[in-house]
Amino acid sequence: MSKKSILCVALCLMPAMAAVAFAQQRAAIPQKPDNPQSLVHVEAAKKLAGNDPFLMKPYNFYCPIGAARANSQTAPDLEPIKIFDNVYAIGNSETTTYVLPTSEGVVLIDSGFENKVESTLVPHLQKLGFDPAKVKYILLGHGHADHFGGSKYFQDHYGTRVGTTAADWDLIYPANPPANQNQGKNAPPARPKKDLVLAEGQPFKLGELTITPIAIPGHTPGSLAFIFPVKDKGKTRSAGLFGGTILTTNIIPTEGLKQYVQSIAHYLDVAKKMKVEVELQNHPIFDGTPERLEKLKTLKAGEPNPFTVGNDRYLKMWNIISQCIQAEIARREGSAD
Repeated sequence: MSKKSILCVALCLMPAMAAVAFAQQRAAIPQKPDNPQSLVHVEAAKKLAGNDPFLMKPYNFYCPIGAARANSQTAPDLEPIKIFDNVYAIGNSETTTYVLPTSEGVVLIDSGFENKVESTLVPHLQKLGFDPAKVKYILLGHGHADHFGGSKYFQDHYGTRVGTTAADWDLIYPANPPANQNQGKNAPPARPKKDLVLAEGQPFKLGELTITPIAIPGHTPGSLAFIFPVKDKGKTRSAGLFGGTILTTNIIPTEGLKQYVQSIAHYLDVAKKMKVEVELQNHPIFDGTPERLEKLKTLKAGEPNPFTVGNDRYLKMWNIISQCIQAEIARREGSAD
C-alpha cells in the first residue's frame, strides 16, 4: 500500500478510532490461544529476531500471550543522561522525556506526569545545565496525560508552546465530555491550553533542528512519530521516536489494532527512506533501554553508541512488533482448528 493510501486510510478511520483513545477505561478483552493463522505471524517475528539480543526484546514483549505490560507511573526516575551530543533523557524511566537543545532554545518531546514536573522534570533539566525558561516547545507523542501532564506548568511559567495533532487536541478537549468529569476521580488532569497543531507533511523547525512528524493513529487518533537528526560525536545520524506505541493489546479493540498495523507500515516506509538508525522510545520498556543506558555510562572511546542500531535492525524491530500485533488479531479472528 502506498504512503498516500495508508495516510488516507488513517485519516478516514480517525472518527472510528476516537473510542480507542479511551482504551484505558475499557474492560480487558479476553485473550484467546494461538491458532494456525496467528502462529504464522509469530514465526515470522521470530525469524526476523533471529539470535539478535536487541530484536529479541520486542519479540519477547509482544509475541507471547500475556507477556506485555503497561508502563508504571511508580517506576523509578531516570538519572538524567546525555545520549547524543544533542539528545538528553530525563523524567520517569518508563515514561521518558527527551531534551533537544538548539541555538534558539530547547525542545522537549513529551512532558511526563503532572505530579512529576516540579519534583523531577525541572530539577533534571537544571542538573543537565538547562534553564527551564529556555524550553520553547513541547511536542507530544500523543494526547494522554502521562505525556502532556507537565506541559501546562511550562506554558504557565515559561510561555512554552505545546504541540500535538488536531485529533489529539480534540482528545484532550473532547467536544462532549462526560457530565461528571469535574467530580472527584473524574476531574481531568491539568491540560495545556490548545496551541500548536502538528501534522504530517509540515516539518517542525527550531534553529538548526528539523523534526519530521509522522501520523501513526492507533493508540490515539492523533499519535505521532518523530524523525530528527542527532549528533553522534559530530556525525549526523537519523533518529526515530515512535510516540504512540501500544503496550498492552488486550485493552485495544480489534479495529484499533488493525489501524496500528497500518500505521507501523506507513512509518516503516518513511523510516526506510529517511534511513533511521537510532532507536528511541517514550515508553522504553520493550527495547532494552535500561541496559543501553548502563552501557552508555561506561562507553569506551571508539565503541558505538548503543542507541545506534542501524537502519536494517530498526526496520526489523518495528516489523517484529507488527507481526506480533497481527498474531493477536489472528487469535481473535482466526480458527482454532
